[in-house]
Amino acid sequence: MRINSFTLAAQNAAFAHERDLRDKAQIKYDGIQEGIQEGIQLNQLQNAQAMLKDHVQDELILKYSGIRSDQLNSLKAQIASSLIQANEIVNINQDKIVLSHAAGSNK
Repeated sequence: MRINSFTLAAQNAAFAHERDLRDKAQIKYDGIQEGIQEGIQLNQLQNAQAMLKDHVQDELILKYSGIRSDQLNSLKAQIASSLIQANEIVNINQDKIVLSHAAGSNK
């Protein structure tokens, strides 16, 4: 009888250990997948930012970068904010960002 309970306890411990290993592997896999998705999204935003700097039309940016319209508007606002902080005057049209130097700027 004692051998039977020991065997059952050992089996339960082995199953619990295997379950823990599977859980850890799943967590690692999920983390890797999340990192890949974040990398893809970052790449899309970087591509959209490059296209904005090259004055590409919004429709084409949305089509080829894969970002959403709200992300594009946020990206435009970020660019405009950073340019304003750099003493640049920014005029954001529907299709492009137009830069001109601020009056009295040494640039």
